[in-house]
Amino acid sequence: MSIECHNAFILHRRPYGETSQIVDLFCQDVGKVSLVFKGGRSSTRMKRGMAQPFTLLLASYFGRGSLKTVKSLEAQTQVVPLHGQRLYIAMYINELLYRLLQAETACDGLFECYQKTLISIARDQDPQKSLRLFELTLLETLGYGINFDRDVYSDQVIESGFEYQYKQQLGFFAKQAICNPKQVYDGQDIINLSQRELDSEATLKMAKRFCRQALAELLGDKPLHSRTLFAAGK
Repeated sequence: MSIECHNAFILHRRPYGETSQIVDLFCQDVGKVSLVFKGGRSSTRMKRGMAQPFTLLLASYFGRGSLKTVKSLEAQTQVVPLHGQRLYIAMYINELLYRLLQAETACDGLFECYQKTLISIARDQDPQKSLRLFELTLLETLGYGINFDRDVYSDQVIESGFEYQYKQQLGFFAKQAICNPKQVYDGQDIINLSQRELDSEATLKMAKRFCRQALAELLGDKPLHSRTLFAAGK
């Protein structure tokens, strides 16, 4: 029996049968993996293995096909302390990964970025900045990164003092006379985003709007459960 071992985080869990769970992991070397965790709904087994979200795990599993079987899930670190808004942000990131990652497709550097982002969300005064930076990295990793430096149509350099529109999956171009105000962006904010400088409140708001628009097409019409929970918890 071939057993694979990987550093991993739990993205999602759901009941399977009377006592088991299906656990979706984000593994360092192989991306998203779905596993049957036999007896995983037992509180004793969950506590013994500390198989909790936002905890770095060593995952051992075996099997073929799209649904494999857990041998063990053992914690390597303490759970990252997340509360209130910070917990909702982390849940949102997990849902993005669960929804957007292809099964067993390695994502170079994204695992390390995810791990650092969890710690930043827990520690930083404003977790929104860490969230936006992760969203930008996720878009790039999935192949949907945008050139923030040049007009997508004219190839002219994006300039401060001018306004631009955003075209899904293409990029920014000079503002037209008739356009949707929600798709208008200030040139300086675009430049700041290109350099990943999100210290100004205006740029941070722009980054949120851009990331939502860029991710919306990938996510489709199904709403994000984490956003619903966050709205209900306010």
